[in-house]
Amino acid sequence: MKLFFKQLGWELFRLFARRRTYIGFGVFLAVEVLFYFLWTRERSEANMEKFINRIAGGFDEYFSALTLGFLIVLFTMLLLGTVFVALIAGDILAKETEDGNLRLILARPVSRLRLLLVKFLSCQIYTSVLFLFVGITALGVGLLERGWGGGMLVWTPELPRVSLFEWNEGLARYFIAIFGFSLIYLPVTGMAFMLGCFKIKPAAATILTVALFVADRVLSSIPLPAFDPYREYFITSRMTAWLYLLYQEIPWARFLEASAWLVGFGITGFVVGWIVFERRDVKS
Repeated sequence: MKLFFKQLGWELFRLFARRRTYIGFGVFLAVEVLFYFLWTRERSEANMEKFINRIAGGFDEYFSALTLGFLIVLFTMLLLGTVFVALIAGDILAKETEDGNLRLILARPVSRLRLLLVKFLSCQIYTSVLFLFVGITALGVGLLERGWGGGMLVWTPELPRVSLFEWNEGLARYFIAIFGFSLIYLPVTGMAFMLGCFKIKPAAATILTVALFVADRVLSSIPLPAFDPYREYFITSRMTAWLYLLYQEIPWARFLEASAWLVGFGITGFVVGWIVFERRDVKS
C-alpha cells in the first residue's frame, strides 16, 4: 500500500509538472473573465434583475457573488468540462505509449493493474482539482462584481423550483455541489481512459470521447415520445445529478442512485480498459 501511494504521488507530480496540464485552467479562467464582461453589460444585468424580481424578489439580495459564481460554473463546465477531462484521461496512458515510455516501464516487473489504477486515480484527482479551481475563480469573479454577502439563488430547467439560500448555507452548498459535479464526470474519465488503453493516438481517444458524449446529449434531448422509455439510460441524462445538491431539500436517494449509476459506468470503463491493456503487447 505504501508503494502504491508513492507511485500515485509520483504520477500526480508528473501530471501537474506538464505545461499542457494547465491549458484547461487557463482556458477556463479566460472564459470566466469573458463571462464577467458579458454579464456586466447594462442590458444583461437589467434582464437578470427582471428575472430575479419576477421569481424571487429582492434582486440586490439574491443576485450575489454565489449566484453569479454558480452561473459561471454551470456555463463554463457544460461548455468545456467534457473536453478537458477527456483530454487528460485520454492522454495519460496513450501518450506514454506514443512516446515509448510505456515499453520502458513494463520492461520491469510492474503490475499492469496497479499502473492503471495509479493513472486512473490521478485523472480523477485532476478532475476534482480542476473543478475546485473553476469554483473558486468563479466565486472570485462574483465577489469582484457583487461583493461579499447576500443570498444565493439557484435555478435551471432541471430544478423543480427555485432554490434560495442564505449566504452561509449557500456557500456550503456551492462547494458541496462543485465536489458532486466533479464526481459525476467519472464516466467521461472512464470512457477516455478506456479508449487510451487501446493502441490509438491520444488525440483520437479525446475526440472519440467528446463525440460520444455530444451524441449522447443530443439523442437524450430529442423531444420524441419514442425516446421516453430509454431516456434514463443515456449517460448525460443522469449527469445533472449534481444539481440535486442544490435543491432546497436534497433528495439524497435520487442523488445516490444517479451517482452510483455514473460511478459504475466510470469503473466499467476502467475495467474494460484494464482487460484490453492486459492483453496488449506493448513491448514490440
